[in-house]
Amino acid sequence: MDRIKELFAMAATWIGTGWHEISVAWEAVLTGTPGTQELMTILAPAALALLVLTILAVRALRRRPGFRPVTALSQVTRGPRLLGLLAALLFFGGFGAWAFLAPLASAALAVGVVNPDGSRKTVQHLEGGIIKHIHVREGDHVTAGDVLVTLDTVRARARVEELRERLVFLLAAEARLEAELTSAPEINFPEEEMARHSAAPGPLISAQRNLFRTRRDTQASREHILTKRMDQLRTEIGGLQQVIAAQDRQIELLQQELEMTDQLYERGLNRLPQVLGLQRGLASLQADQAQNRATVARLQQQIGETELQLVATRQQGMEDVSSDLAQIRSELASMRSSLPERLDALSRTQILAPISGRVLNLRVTTENGGVLEPGGDILDIVPDDGRLVIDARVRPNDIETVYPGMSARVLLTAYSQRNLPHLYGTVSVVAADRLQDDRTGEPYFLVKVTVTPEDVSALGHDVQILSGMPADVMLLTGERSLARYLFKPMMDSLRLSFRES
Repeated sequence: MDRIKELFAMAATWIGTGWHEISVAWEAVLTGTPGTQELMTILAPAALALLVLTILAVRALRRRPGFRPVTALSQVTRGPRLLGLLAALLFFGGFGAWAFLAPLASAALAVGVVNPDGSRKTVQHLEGGIIKHIHVREGDHVTAGDVLVTLDTVRARARVEELRERLVFLLAAEARLEAELTSAPEINFPEEEMARHSAAPGPLISAQRNLFRTRRDTQASREHILTKRMDQLRTEIGGLQQVIAAQDRQIELLQQELEMTDQLYERGLNRLPQVLGLQRGLASLQADQAQNRATVARLQQQIGETELQLVATRQQGMEDVSSDLAQIRSELASMRSSLPERLDALSRTQILAPISGRVLNLRVTTENGGVLEPGGDILDIVPDDGRLVIDARVRPNDIETVYPGMSARVLLTAYSQRNLPHLYGTVSVVAADRLQDDRTGEPYFLVKVTVTPEDVSALGHDVQILSGMPADVMLLTGERSLARYLFKPMMDSLRLSFRES
């Protein structure tokens, strides 16, 4: 009896010494932050105390007066009992140590779907047009450069030919105007450049040559008329100058005759009427001479005006040519810059696949007459080597542990998980606000998990990942022991129970 009391005293002393540690552990449990060390602090003393009490109880029963163990049977079964006890202790001890110490990954579970939108390429067409033929169907696999859709080329080709004809015309007109500006005898056409844009530039060249000759002859005729007019005026001036010279001689002779007649009149040898007649003739002759001189001056003025008119005609012709040449060159520059654009539009009447992948969401279905709007979407291509994006719906209770950059494991539920390797990805986007399912009304946070192409290629060619395929996503939040998993509900209940209302 004294031995039992001694054992009870030792157990009480041991429990008393660990009471402080147990109280600290319970405080961690009640605050909602228990760890492996805290759980072991609580459970280990409890288990040891239970074991000690059990041993003491068995010893007490054996020492009672009415208790008589069967010595022979005890001796026979002692070995197996010890072996079984040792095996049980090893099993439960090992399992307990593993349950408390071995780390297990903890994760927030979410349901998701495969959404290759993160890497899909939308094929569009800038100008649009009339659809002639559709070469692919929904789900087809295409290689980069394959023809997807062929558009009717009539409109695009007509625009290119129209621009080329206009370009050849402008080149010929530019050469003609340059020849007119420099007064060259012939036109130097850029025949090599013209031949690149037109198979038969001959008619345009002939037309510009004829126009060059016509304009040159017209300008020469205008100048010739003015020149002839000046020559005529000069001839008239020459005749009048000869008349004036003759009148000078006549005036000189009349003056001499009048002087002699005055002398005879003073001597009384001549009559006054004869003197007056000579004076009248001299005055008339001088008047005629003055008129002729005025006519010469007027004709000389007309010559000057005609010369100015000739210069103005030439200058106006050069100004017109320069203005036309500047306009032609401006339009020519515009045509040269527009030609590559129209050639590009013509080349893009065959819409090619920009990347290799699978056709998705084909939006055009009408051949031989269907209209493709400018800038309209034609189809999507999911690349073979693109990233895989999983749209996962995380419950609001788990969103606090989810953050961009955390690891995640993806399970494709459409395939057997026995032989299918796991996909590991990274959280790339976490929604800033919660959403709500339109059908069920259940709230959730949208989380995008990105899987690298290397992990996708590890699945092999037999696994085909399609848009909309369901997937289970485990967002790896950390590590916990099995004991923490098992006792967490109880700890949460205790934490709530010990709080004041």
